[in-house]
Amino acid sequence: MAAGDGASGFEESLSNASFTSGDAVVIQGTISHSSAVVYDVDTYGFAQADGIYFENRDSTNFITLILNDSGASALSTLKIAPGGVFMVRVDVDQTAINQVSIQADTAPCEFVLCLAE
Repeated sequence: MAAGDGASGFEESLSNASFTSGDAVVIQGTISHSSAVVYDVDTYGFAQADGIYFENRDSTNFITLILNDSGASALSTLKIAPGGVFMVRVDVDQTAINQVSIQADTAPCEFVLCLAE
């Protein structure tokens, strides 16, 4: 994965086994406590987020992370503790995650959000 608005996949092989990754993107910055920011996965060329990694880099405030479907309905609302990490791989039988919304609690917080298809 690379920072920016997207990164192409890669391929690894060993003996008779090979692995090709999907696309991935790393988004990092500072999130405000005054309003949520919504990241639409189709902005990065993804049909859905099959993998999500989120890191709260603030040492005192939690960050609310909301995983939404294509209709912007909340599938899950999580409070990520200061210095906390959340990671999930979404199974093909589960409802697709198409949006990720984040908002800081009481003060701006640094974060890292990685989305993979």
